[in-house]
Amino acid sequence: MTETTPVERVAALLKNAGFRRIPIPLSIGGLQIDAAAAFVGVSPRPDLIVVGDTLDQTPARLQQTVEGVGRALDMMGSRRPLTLVVVGPRPESSTLTRLSRHARVLPVGDASDRSNLENWLAVLLPLKLPELQESRADDAFDKLIQGARDPLERELIELAHAGATAVSSRLAVRVDEPFVEANDTGARQ
Repeated sequence: MTETTPVERVAALLKNAGFRRIPIPLSIGGLQIDAAAAFVGVSPRPDLIVVGDTLDQTPARLQQTVEGVGRALDMMGSRRPLTLVVVGPRPESSTLTRLSRHARVLPVGDASDRSNLENWLAVLLPLKLPELQESRADDAFDKLIQGARDPLERELIELAHAGATAVSSRLAVRVDEPFVEANDTGARQ
């Protein structure tokens, strides 16, 4: 399928993110609901995503669609979050406000630029974390050590390589030291 229309560009991005396209008209609890496209995610993203196209659907029709899907999900006892992705010319603010009463609304416009589309749909897409670079971690460690003025601070930074448990154990020992010494002194008197 080509990605020439905004709906198909959204569809391609969601499919690549692991969402499964479901047939239209959308069938929920025996109700048939028409939309430009629909997708369902799997854990940890269980969203039901309905795509509406303002070139093919009036604002009133978009609202009927999202209300119908929302009510059908409620009747079925579904806990799936509902997201409406709106492609095409952006509806008026009042329309977006009415739509957002029933679903999370993501107006993406014509979605011609993939980067822009990814930005609009980021809430639905997996988080992309930068890869850890050992040299950056070593540089950060060196800067921390160089900036450490207190011997305890330096000791705890050096213990960080051994993990959080090593740091917390050593810190607990150091916090207890004055009290242990005071008890030892008091016991000798």
